[in-house]
Amino acid sequence: MQPRIKFIAFDMDGTFLNSQNDYDRKRFADIWEQLQKRGIRVAAISGNQYQQIRSFFPDIHEQMTIVSEVGSVIVENGERIAEYHFEPDVVADLIALLAQKNLLHRCSISGLKALYFARNAPEDFKQLITKHNYEWQEIEDLTQLPDDRFTILTLDVPEIDIQALVAELNATGKGSARAVSSGFNFIDIVHPSVNKGVAMDFLAKRWQIEPSEIMAFGDSDNDLEMLAYAGYSYAMAGSPESVCQAAKFQAPSNDVSGVLQVIEEMVLS
Repeated sequence: MQPRIKFIAFDMDGTFLNSQNDYDRKRFADIWEQLQKRGIRVAAISGNQYQQIRSFFPDIHEQMTIVSEVGSVIVENGERIAEYHFEPDVVADLIALLAQKNLLHRCSISGLKALYFARNAPEDFKQLITKHNYEWQEIEDLTQLPDDRFTILTLDVPEIDIQALVAELNATGKGSARAVSSGFNFIDIVHPSVNKGVAMDFLAKRWQIEPSEIMAFGDSDNDLEMLAYAGYSYAMAGSPESVCQAAKFQAPSNDVSGVLQVIEEMVLS
């Protein structure tokens, strides 16, 4: 028996997108059209910047919902309907700590207008963050930020005790910022109320949809709350054990369009 699904959400990197950072566009276009006819909501939910996620859906981004920066910004039909940003003094305290530890050159700060990083950042760091952020600015000094509302700080800190730094950042944040290890020597610092599960709950209540009517797909630890929330949650093949435990089912790999396969078989067939 097919589930009655009213809302489908998917992470982007490692989930919806393949290893070539793309997806089967014709196949998805056909699926999208069928989902629209059935009144099924669709949301891309990612840690990446809104402008970057939007670029993958040039023809339909104003008809879909996009949740960016791990849930910090929610855009529906091209309009921002929710955002979570830091108070200025919290950002200043975090930057002061990073400056004291000589880590500002390996930090980027996302705002609603753009992502910012220091001109003296290493080239490998610049290449990595500009790949996932389409609106960005190099600035001389992160202690002198432009006028913006800031949603997430990202650190790339190889050869450092990650857990010790996370603990120190959380102490500095004083409950107004939450630092989490995101793997591969990265730390994300977000608003304490932010995660993908919170964003999904916000949308479900807005649309009057029950968790049992939601299908979600993910592959990493920042998907855990979303996968736990959705009644039909799928870990992509090859996901870490923590993700597989949080999800109720497993989907084929992102390199064989696993998300699209499951939607076709479980929702549209």
